Amino acid sequence: MTAKNIVGSVTDNIIIKVHDVPGPPKGPVKIVKISRTYCDFSWETPENDGGVPINNYVVEIRDTTSQTWTELSSSVIRTVFKAIRLNTGSEYQFRIKAKNRYGVGPPITSEAVVAAYPFKVPGPPGTPSVIAFTKDSITIGWNEPVSDGGNEVIGYHVERKERSSIIWHKISKGIVNGNIFKSTGLEDGVAYEFRVMAENMAGIGKPSKASEAILALDPVDPPSQPVPILVNKNAITIQWIKPEYDGGFKITGYTVEKRELPAGRWIRANFTNIIETTFTVSGLTQDTSYEFRVIARNSAGAVSMPSEPSDAIICKDDIIEPRIMVDAIFRDTLLLKAGESFKLEADIAGQPTPSMVWTKNGKEVENTMKLEVRFTELTTTLTNKDSVRPDGGEFVLTATNVGGFAKHIFNVKVLDRPGPPGGPLKVFDVTADNCVLTWAPPADDGGAKIEEYVIEKRESSRLVWTNVVSGLQVTQHKVTKLLKGNEYIFRVMAVNKYGLGESLESEPTIADNPYVIPDPPENTEVTAITKDSMVVMWQAPKSDGGTPITNYIIEKKDRAALRWVKCNTRKVKDLQFKATGLDPGHEYEFRITAENAAGLSIPSVPSLFYKATDALYKPGAPCNPRILDTTKSSITVAWNKPVYNGGSEITGYIVETCIPQEKEEEEEWTIVTPKEHLIATSFTITNLKENQEYKINISAINSEGIGDAASVPGNPKAEDRLLPPEIDLDAELRKVVSLRACCSLRLFVPIRGRPAPQAKWIKGDGELIEKATIDSTTSYTSLVIENVNRFDSGKYNLTVENSSGSKTVTVQVRVLDTPSAPQNLKITSVTNQAVTLTWDPPVNDGGVKIKNYIVEKRESTRKAYATVNAICHNTTFTVEQLLEGCNYYFRVLAENEYGIGLPIETAESVKVSEKPQPPGKITLKDVTKNSVTLSWEKPEHDGGSRVGCYVVEIQSKGVDKWMQAMIVKDTEATVSGLNAGEEYMFRVAAKNEKGASDPRQLGVPVIVKDLVIAPVAKMLFNTFSVLAGEDLTVEVPYVARPKAAVSWVKDGQPLKRTTRVNFGATDTMLNLIIKEATKEDVGQYHITLSNTAGETPVNVGIVVLDKPGQPRGPVKVEEVTSDSVTISWNPPEYDGGCTIKNYFVEKRDTSTTNWTVVSQNLARTKIKAGRLKTGSEYQFRIAAENRYGKGPVLLSECIVAQYPYKDEIEPPHISIDPEYTKAVVVNAGDNFKIDADVHGKPLPSIHWMKGEQELSNTIHREIKNTSSKAYLAVKEAKLSDGGQYTLLLKNPGGEKAVQINVVV
Repeated sequence: MTAKNIVGSVTDNIIIKVHDVPGPPKGPVKIVKISRTYCDFSWETPENDGGVPINNYVVEIRDTTSQTWTELSSSVIRTVFKAIRLNTGSEYQFRIKAKNRYGVGPPITSEAVVAAYPFKVPGPPGTPSVIAFTKDSITIGWNEPVSDGGNEVIGYHVERKERSSIIWHKISKGIVNGNIFKSTGLEDGVAYEFRVMAENMAGIGKPSKASEAILALDPVDPPSQPVPILVNKNAITIQWIKPEYDGGFKITGYTVEKRELPAGRWIRANFTNIIETTFTVSGLTQDTSYEFRVIARNSAGAVSMPSEPSDAIICKDDIIEPRIMVDAIFRDTLLLKAGESFKLEADIAGQPTPSMVWTKNGKEVENTMKLEVRFTELTTTLTNKDSVRPDGGEFVLTATNVGGFAKHIFNVKVLDRPGPPGGPLKVFDVTADNCVLTWAPPADDGGAKIEEYVIEKRESSRLVWTNVVSGLQVTQHKVTKLLKGNEYIFRVMAVNKYGLGESLESEPTIADNPYVIPDPPENTEVTAITKDSMVVMWQAPKSDGGTPITNYIIEKKDRAALRWVKCNTRKVKDLQFKATGLDPGHEYEFRITAENAAGLSIPSVPSLFYKATDALYKPGAPCNPRILDTTKSSITVAWNKPVYNGGSEITGYIVETCIPQEKEEEEEWTIVTPKEHLIATSFTITNLKENQEYKINISAINSEGIGDAASVPGNPKAEDRLLPPEIDLDAELRKVVSLRACCSLRLFVPIRGRPAPQAKWIKGDGELIEKATIDSTTSYTSLVIENVNRFDSGKYNLTVENSSGSKTVTVQVRVLDTPSAPQNLKITSVTNQAVTLTWDPPVNDGGVKIKNYIVEKRESTRKAYATVNAICHNTTFTVEQLLEGCNYYFRVLAENEYGIGLPIETAESVKVSEKPQPPGKITLKDVTKNSVTLSWEKPEHDGGSRVGCYVVEIQSKGVDKWMQAMIVKDTEATVSGLNAGEEYMFRVAAKNEKGASDPRQLGVPVIVKDLVIAPVAKMLFNTFSVLAGEDLTVEVPYVARPKAAVSWVKDGQPLKRTTRVNFGATDTMLNLIIKEATKEDVGQYHITLSNTAGETPVNVGIVVLDKPGQPRGPVKVEEVTSDSVTISWNPPEYDGGCTIKNYFVEKRDTSTTNWTVVSQNLARTKIKAGRLKTGSEYQFRIAAENRYGKGPVLLSECIVAQYPYKDEIEPPHISIDPEYTKAVVVNAGDNFKIDADVHGKPLPSIHWMKGEQELSNTIHREIKNTSSKAYLAVKEAKLSDGGQYTLLLKNPGGEKAVQINVVV
């Protein structure tokens, strides 16, 4: 607004606000996130807020199939909202209104959105393939889907069906994680197919393609790796070992595959069934490398995995390295007796023919008069006549060609007397009368064990040998009884069971000592002289004579005597000796003689004369003079003996006293001891003046007189002494006194004091000792406890007291006994399987360390305890493996080295249980406008105590506190009295006698309102089977709100009620009842459930288990020959609800009415009936059989067994070289062949026979037959290859045979 005048103008703004309801929120409505049950969307605030702040927003929803808007929330504050509980697949619109204090403004509406995941179900997985199989399980694997639908695949579902069935069965109980699944519970020999479906958050996708049908059979192990046994330029013969496991059925054949290296593919190499484990692959290219592998097949049709490929084999003529083949007797040592002959033989093989050489001891063996070596092309012999021991040894045969070499060692041992012992014969440790001989065992034992040795000797001046020893088992012997100075020769011979062998002689040996007597000892001296002994010393001889000094002989001679007397009776090896037993005052001289192994030396030069006497002196002063006691008229003194007795024995003591004077020379000493001298080392001086001081001296006396005096310290006074109590505790009592239980404890303690003290015994901290016997006098006190036990251990305090004071000592007593009971046994933890105990150690450990504790338990219903742990080393233990819910008592005992102590037991029994686990999954079963029905699963574990009840709690929206709604005993509860339209949360807890479990909460809040639920069927499986003639009841639970209408259709036609078939429905269950089921009841039953919320189809498959129907005809004639007919047919339309096990085929000659069995276990729908008569007319009938029996038969047309051609039949005949009409002579090791042209119409079959046996290919024999030629070749002929060979031809016109004789 502007105002003007002549002076000027002025402008100002006036704002006018109109308050009203707000305008619509600003759009468009953005869909933030959509899923199958919820939708997140947002919007912007209105451009016009009505002049006041926006309080909240009102959000509404509409199903596009309805015109009614439903309010979702009227209190939304933010500009974003999550609509929940949407029906999957339904299309919705949302509208939002802003609200201020003046009311609700106009809405903004979203676009229509479908409640569904923003992604699709996944595509089909890859076709399953079989990874492993057995007779009752098959493991399959598959690849992930090409498309996961835009969401990660969370798992797979696996279905299975029998090959002959059309119904798929789901076999995975839950979602399968990973790409491998093992299907179990299969029938042996039945073929199965598998398919897989992937699942993501959007649902389950389409199934994969079905796998190939696989028989449920134990797998056949693959054969071993094939190895070549014969190679030439266009054929290779391989060999393998049959599978370790045949799958439970006999191996019926093998397939051989070949691959040309380096880049060829595997192709089949055999076109007929192979029975043996060898096969010759022909038609190969020269100088080309090949690999081969083998596949086994058993009678059940199971095929193994291919074997490991052979090593690369080059197709070219072989260079075969030499081989030496010998008789089994030449593999061990050949034993023969002396004088016998021996012959060594060997066969040689190799290409080219090897050269051969015999060697012995590294030298080639040459022919001699007694030894002959012979060679042929492939054999060799070595013959030796009149064998002696040197003819034995190692004979080496070596065969060599360009392919390598081979050798064989022949060990020959000629049994004879042994050779000479191993030398030299050593002679050592020679003395004048003995020596020691050693030798080695013979190098040649003559082929038998050495039983003993014989030793002989002779003097070198004589020719006669004398026996020293026989039967000697060792190679060493000491020869005795030799004559000193004689020269001897010794010899040793070995003996075996064949006799005495050759001898081994020694060198001449003289029997003499190798040493002499020693020199005399030197410098004989005497020291340490007493009145009856002297110590003699000397020096060793200059020479010991070549052997150590073993003894010295000491001799003495009195100056007044004429003879030397030996002093020592034992051997003396030292260089000094103490001679005792001398006469005092006599003079002696000494001499020494040395002794070694050779004898005694000359005596040494005698020593000087020495007099046997001691030196004597007066004794020293007594030691440690002291006052023991004083009274008013006496003083008691004591002392120790002098350290030095002057060389003479102490004979007594003198005690002197005097009264102290100022001048010592005025003191008068008085001897107070008796005249006969005092022998003891203590003395009581009596008749003294009371309180007078005295000086006291003590002197010792010996034979030389009175020694020095010792003064008593101080000037003792004659007066009564007050002595405080003293306890003379023995050293043993100062330690811990240990004794075993049941013994007697005796404590004896000397005491003293003036006046006489009183003794008192107390245990521990003042405890009186009631069971003890206490005896006390003025000089001792004693305590005796009979039959002690562990409780008598502890400290015993002895207190002695008089007027001068008191004194206390402690004696520690340890009674070695079993321990007392542990303390404070507590239960610290209880679970449903274990109880944890803790305790304190015993107050009394029995005097030794506690070794361990013993923990025992007993059930409250029993009286006997059982040991849980006998070696527990801690004071806590957890008793495990208890029976859940049982009541137990526990006790603990301590154990030491003396045994097991007293127990401590729990006062009350303990129940082994705990709080239960939370209830299982909570399911919302029903919601109405004022109630909610919940159900839940029982806890996985009740904690060992039965769950008594369940506590249901409720929480309203916007309220933090949980309120108890009800307590129930069942696993279902209906909470009523709720407010319609309000949102609630629910949770449930289980409760037993130990307490309540943690609560389990329903995962989503519940809005209380009547539900509208499209029909949903809850089927565990959709195929039902029943035996023919039996009744079947099918029940399908379903849920629908409001109640659903039900329609029943079978095979496209409305299902009709009959006397056998009836159906119906309740609010929650569909029922189908079939009585006396027949195959007409087989099929798919389609049930449609519909209500206002939607429509749901339910498919139920019924399988009636019965005999199969008739095979489907007509019977087709595939092939007719003169003696066989091949026919085929189709499987029955109705297989009886299970797999066809086999077909039963019979035939009938139309000239009779009798049917004969062709096959009763045929798995295929085709058979060749053989052994028919040419020209006869036959009819066939076929029946299918399953596990429930055999079905009706299918008849064929009449068929005549006749030739399939009309040309003239020509019997077989043979064109053979005339030389084969004579005997064919072949050298051993040479090759030979037999061939002939064959004729006939039709072409005949060719058979090579030897005797009654038909021949086949081997390593040495090759049969190559063509349509017009028969061929047999034998390599390296042996004697066994000789004989009569027969070539036999067969065709419908007859048989033809020709014999060929071969001589090797």
